[in-house]
Amino acid sequence: MKQKFRDYSIVDKVFRVVLFLVMLFLSLTYIFMFVWIFANSLRTSSEFLINTFDIFDFDKYTFENYKVLFNTQIAGSQRNPVYLMDTIWNTVVLVFGQVLLGITIPALSGYIVAKYQFKARKVLNGVALLQLIVPTIGTLATTYSLMTTFELTNTFLGIFLMNAGGFGFSFLLFKNFFSVIPWSYAESAFLDGASDFRVFVSIMYPQSVPILTAIAVTTFIAAWNDYFTAYIYLPARPTISLAVSQLYTKMSNRMQLPVAFAGMSLLALVSLGVFGIFNKFIMTNLSAGGLKG
Repeated sequence: MKQKFRDYSIVDKVFRVVLFLVMLFLSLTYIFMFVWIFANSLRTSSEFLINTFDIFDFDKYTFENYKVLFNTQIAGSQRNPVYLMDTIWNTVVLVFGQVLLGITIPALSGYIVAKYQFKARKVLNGVALLQLIVPTIGTLATTYSLMTTFELTNTFLGIFLMNAGGFGFSFLLFKNFFSVIPWSYAESAFLDGASDFRVFVSIMYPQSVPILTAIAVTTFIAAWNDYFTAYIYLPARPTISLAVSQLYTKMSNRMQLPVAFAGMSLLALVSLGVFGIFNKFIMTNLSAGGLKG
């Protein structure tokens, strides 16, 4: 039974009220920051320079900055210019590939560890946990050396290979999810002549659709906003997050920051839209996947 607020002790009440106020303040700062950026993206550069906080003069709003945004060369050379649409295309390809890899390879490895008994089972569990503990920056030098040695920098294939590992947080979620599915489903299929792979594809994998979708959405958001990977491994094929950073530097020098704000708004709106649509779905299914097993 859920405990009511009046039933808490004085210390608990004070702690919860203070925590609520702190979280409310942080939430409002994030909301104001986005509203400020989006509103200024609809203002001219001259108006922005005069008063950066006069953001509610709706009569002066214009979409001219968005036109400039799509017509401005962000990277590349005169012979091979890179515009915003090029970076969006690069991002879409990378996001699609990373989402596809994120919901297939960890699912396979999680299913095998959860349902089959073999000697290296505990070792694989340890490797998965170790991968979560070791920070990404700790392997940066080695990874970059391998990428350059095999000429995989500035290629989509290199990024896909980096994301083709079967461990990490998604592996643990899939493992916990598959571990509670009764093996009797598989035994019935085996009696009908189904192979191990057929059992996984036709019986087990479809049952993981809720958690699979949650992982796909979180992977999409992470890949869409990933600046670091493109900055290190794809400087010649920038994603939209890297492009917005480069655009900010360029427009700052030109004193046309509202154009950069238009790029930031476009970048943020996609993530906010996806998260807003799937918010409850993500929280429910990721919690279920983490608690099972």
